[in-house]
Amino acid sequence: MPFVSATLCAEPSAELTARVVAVLTDLTADVLGKERARTTVVVHYVPDTRWARGGTFPARGFYVEAKITSKTNSRDDKASYVREVNGALQALLGGASGYVAVDEIAPDSWGHAGETQEVRYAGSVLA
Repeated sequence: MPFVSATLCAEPSAELTARVVAVLTDLTADVLGKERARTTVVVHYVPDTRWARGGTFPARGFYVEAKITSKTNSRDDKASYVREVNGALQALLGGASGYVAVDEIAPDSWGHAGETQEVRYAGSVLA
């Protein structure tokens, strides 16, 4: 049940949004082994007049944060995900550099549709 949020310093377009959603969904499913149908991706755009690096404008870039349940992926899985997402977004954004964060949340501290991940997991084990 990952939630992936991507903030892009780029010109908004339906085509770019669709490509980013596709690549982040694919990498979250393929690299982290998450269920594709439960992967949510949200894309936000920030104008280059609001994105600076080192105090200098403009600086094209991106920030991706993937929220996953803690202890469901290895250190190597997460490192591969950071590397793969970075490479894919650099390619889509013409070499822009950015950040990728994997935020692990305790299974009793988050959920979807009113059910925590802990309850969901317990239910799948008992089924």
